[in-house]
Amino acid sequence: IGHQAILKKVVERAKAMKGTSIAFTFEPHPINVLFPNRPLELLSDQEEKLCLVENHGIDMIAIIDFTKKFSRQPPREFVKTFLVDGLKIREVFVGSNYGFGKGRSGNVDTLRRFGEEFGFTVNVMTPIRVNGQIVSSSLIRKLLLEGNVEEAVPFLGRPYLLKGEVVEGEMRGRTLGYPTANLLPGDKLVPKDGVYAVTVHAGQNILPGIVYIGTRPTFQKNKRQIEVHLFDYSNKLYGEQLKVYFYGKVRDEIKFPDKDSLVRQIEKDIMTAKNILKSIMC
Repeated sequence: IGHQAILKKVVERAKAMKGTSIAFTFEPHPINVLFPNRPLELLSDQEEKLCLVENHGIDMIAIIDFTKKFSRQPPREFVKTFLVDGLKIREVFVGSNYGFGKGRSGNVDTLRRFGEEFGFTVNVMTPIRVNGQIVSSSLIRKLLLEGNVEEAVPFLGRPYLLKGEVVEGEMRGRTLGYPTANLLPGDKLVPKDGVYAVTVHAGQNILPGIVYIGTRPTFQKNKRQIEVHLFDYSNKLYGEQLKVYFYGKVRDEIKFPDKDSLVRQIEKDIMTAKNILKSIMC
């Protein structure tokens, strides 16, 4: 919601000035270029980000090819080349912790000096607080990694989304009476292991369900899996792209003594998830 507040201000000012509202972003993600061995754990991938920006009424999105050469630009060169000569900006809106240029050596004060030099105004947004806490990506990541998906919603401004292609698994869910779709989530952050109440967008359908994240300790497995079970749905989903929205945690991962105990727990999980989703799906 911090990003949303910036976008809202940009749109308002552009309309007031009869100008063009522009969002500036990079592709690929800088971490992929500068630290290729570090997991990304994105909160939103590029496709999702562009969709969210567009939905806030931005006129244009500038997507810059991020390379090692680009990353080595001094702050002044970046501002002159891309913002002044390239986009001909008149005003710019940034967060209070904004950093840019080689090694993030430029900051808000640096940007203000360049604004005076090149004739544009710099607007620094006050950090957004929710329940006394400053909204930040690191806080949202912390909540998701703790399994607190419901608590993350006010900071994100939406339920957390995990999406990916359905791949063939071991068919174990089907043998238990609860068939699952195994998901490959790409570079997005995966919440803490456990069971969650979700809605799933499959094509034009929005379906309620649960998702299991974990290593299936009951069956002595150790590879982390993401398995989606849709209520009252039997169509095959192999190869399809699913969007899974997280609404609440049902339970942590548990190792069960036997298959029957697991099946009984799954029945309880589904009832709990349906209660969580009751207000969402009505």
